[in-house]
Amino acid sequence: MFAKRLKEARLALGISQRELGRRIGLSEDVVSSRVTRYERGTSEPDFATAGKLAKELGVPLAYLLADNDALADIILAVAHMSLAEQRKIATELKARGKR
Repeated sequence: MFAKRLKEARLALGISQRELGRRIGLSEDVVSSRVTRYERGTSEPDFATAGKLAKELGVPLAYLLADNDALADIILAVAHMSLAEQRKIATELKARGKR
């Protein structure tokens, strides 16, 4: 799931794998190949690198790491809300979970 969401977020931003690699500080000799491996799922970034990728792509790290697409969509939607709206949603979801 990480690989798929990483690629989708990069394409939505309209940047190349090479550009994303440069933006997160990868050395020039590995920028494209490293991001390619992340997007194919043949290699996984460490936690710090995953955080840099999320930041550069403008998405929460939790979005890239979510277990399923529904949860990822919720994370992305809530991330664009104000803190007050996030708190309201969190309260509502907690109340639903107790039913």
